[in-house]
Amino acid sequence: MYETGSAVMVVEEQGEEACMMAWAAYDALPAPVCALSPDGLILYANRALYDLLGQPSGVLAGSRFTRFEPPGAAGEEGDDTPGLRRLRRTDGTSLWVVEAVSTVPGPAGRPVELHVFTDVTARRQREMELRRHVDAQQRLFDRLPVPVFIKDQRGCYVACNAAFEQYTGLSRTEILNKSSFAVMSPRTAKAHVAQDRQLFARQGQTSYEEAVPLADGSTRMVCLTKASLADEGGGTNGIVGVIHDLAEGLPNEARLEAILEQSPVGVSVSRRDDGRIVFVNTRFAELIGLSRERLIGSRARDYYVDDHQRERVLDRLRTAKSVVNMEVQFRRADGSPFWTLFTVNQAVIQGVPVNLAWIYDYTERRNMEEALRDMASRDPLTGIYNRRSFMELGRQQLARAHRFCEPLAVFVLDVDHFKRINDSYGHATGDDALRMVAGGCQTILREYDILGRLGGEEFVVVLPGATADESRVVAERVRRHIARLPIPGPGGPLNVTCSIGIAGVEGATDTLEKAIHRADLALYRAKREGRNRVIVYDPGM
Repeated sequence: MYETGSAVMVVEEQGEEACMMAWAAYDALPAPVCALSPDGLILYANRALYDLLGQPSGVLAGSRFTRFEPPGAAGEEGDDTPGLRRLRRTDGTSLWVVEAVSTVPGPAGRPVELHVFTDVTARRQREMELRRHVDAQQRLFDRLPVPVFIKDQRGCYVACNAAFEQYTGLSRTEILNKSSFAVMSPRTAKAHVAQDRQLFARQGQTSYEEAVPLADGSTRMVCLTKASLADEGGGTNGIVGVIHDLAEGLPNEARLEAILEQSPVGVSVSRRDDGRIVFVNTRFAELIGLSRERLIGSRARDYYVDDHQRERVLDRLRTAKSVVNMEVQFRRADGSPFWTLFTVNQAVIQGVPVNLAWIYDYTERRNMEEALRDMASRDPLTGIYNRRSFMELGRQQLARAHRFCEPLAVFVLDVDHFKRINDSYGHATGDDALRMVAGGCQTILREYDILGRLGGEEFVVVLPGATADESRVVAERVRRHIARLPIPGPGGPLNVTCSIGIAGVEGATDTLEKAIHRADLALYRAKREGRNRVIVYDPGM
């Protein structure tokens, strides 16, 4: 057994020195790495793997890697991510990793498996939490005591709750993905579809009396309340409907207040003339952090964080008479903000025009969605912006440059002889090279420069406020810095070089795509002239 810095190797006498020199290249690699014998024994582990598993230095060599697999991990449900597996740390906590496996020479020339891990625990936990959140919402929907259904843009049923099944006697399998014409008579279906079309044409809410089908073929006259569901762009992408049995009559005031008190959604009623709150339920008071007595008489406007959002609500009420599931940020009594899904309808109660408002705490889900969107915008190998997100951010900076008549430059960077690196040292070394090139660029670039990976070994940078000539100074610093980086390789550190092409924005009608194309032409010139150089575009190219 040999110990070297953060790495431990177990080798046979023959080939010991060669293996030590080869594997020592992984000691400083930030990614956790280990080498396993054909029967699963750990021959080598770098410091990053010790840190990942929470193990003291020197104890992994000679043990079996399966000891870090939790009981039952092999049979549990995962996702579609290739190489995803669950491991267990020394303290008993679990972590998720994505594993890449390749074969490399081992002691006495016998092949061993080299495992490289990427810790995806945080991403996995966010995904599982979001899934649990969605499941909880579905359970809440299913436990509502009134029959509820949802239709999509086609007018087809896409969801209903247990109360709907019990009331109508129709199972979900009998109505889901079917239109009204498929589950009721043409005359009755035509009346329901006409109401749906009005809601698709104008957002809001409607109530009407009409027959609904039952499982025995008969119909029952009911009162239906329907509201349009808004998408992120403000359009209507569906309808939610609630069935009220006319035979049961309307609830009296005491029953209505009891129902509102049990609601998991915050409810408030405010006068339309002065905005003063006249009723709130317990959940609303909990969300704001004040007693119901202190909330009564206060103004609804005092709890908005953003006046612009409040104006959007008022504009929607003036035009559509209702607001459905708008994302609005409110302020708690302690000043802390929280996000809600906000629904408002206008009504008249005892002759007084009021706004009926429902607020659902959306903060946790919004945070998770933002985290998932951030992951979707990043290149999984290097952590910098992927092509789609880079182009979106780059176009925003270009529009700003046009608006304020400021310069903007683009440079395209390509790793020289990258195919040779992959062919000679393996794709794992090639991936390490790309990660280090991305990190090298971030070290030199300014915080507000935008770095993205176009694909393969090609990177692109937008430099706001810089001309092409000014960008050349930055590009030269990047080129020199990358050339000095030691890339871990199977036989020891190696170096890579890069070629860079630069182009500036030309006029108020120039586009990001055109600027990148000109930078590409300069990059090709750099390649033709011998690589490892920076070339600025000129019209003669």
